[in-house]
Amino acid sequence: MKKHFYIMAFLILVTPQLANAQAAILALIFGDKVATENFNLSMEIGFPINHFSNVDDLKRRNGINFGIAGNIKFSENWYLSPTVYFMSRRSVKLENTSLNTNDSYINSLYANTTAQMKINYTDIHALVTYQLSDSNFRFGLSPQVSFLSKARATYEGAEGDFTQNIDDFVNKTDFGLIANVGYFLRSGHQGKGIIFNVRYYHGFTDVLKDNFASGTNNSSYFAVHVSLPFITEELAAKNKKPSEINP
Repeated sequence: MKKHFYIMAFLILVTPQLANAQAAILALIFGDKVATENFNLSMEIGFPINHFSNVDDLKRRNGINFGIAGNIKFSENWYLSPTVYFMSRRSVKLENTSLNTNDSYINSLYANTTAQMKINYTDIHALVTYQLSDSNFRFGLSPQVSFLSKARATYEGAEGDFTQNIDDFVNKTDFGLIANVGYFLRSGHQGKGIIFNVRYYHGFTDVLKDNFASGTNNSSYFAVHVSLPFITEELAAKNKKPSEINP
């Protein structure tokens, strides 16, 4: 968790400058319309704490979400953010678990042990948010569909760790709903418009197949999430408070 905190702190400090350069490049290629108040792109990063239901001896672990979003302003209150997480990792720790392969001898070496399970998805959602009038708080909902990229489980044993490809034990898609509370830092960070989010995801489908874990294994997570828009200097200046522009 501490490592992820340092990564997030680094990105918050460094990325506004990088995002400004990205905005200039995007505006040069596609025109100013991709970095305006009504439409801009953003870098998205989040750190979820994951859980799968009906899995015995499971401990929550931190994952990571990373991708890009398009931010569309419909009015002073309503926004839409179609988002793709190219990297979406959900990690958990399994205790008192056993390796399941076609080799009984290897299985015996990794019986009743601990395993780290990491499932990587590509997530797609479109967050609809409402910003309260005269407030920087935003509240949003979105369906999300996730497509399996890869799944691995690493088992601990006296002979060393054993990593197993568990793609065949995980269903190819996951579907659920996101609830989000965000705070739009309008005037801070040179007006770059960073958005801090607290997010909850609840899946409605079975993630793990019965040959790995019985019952319905819904995915869920809480996440701290940061949105770093690519905006132009003109829009950044517009976001600043008058006292910051003319101190």
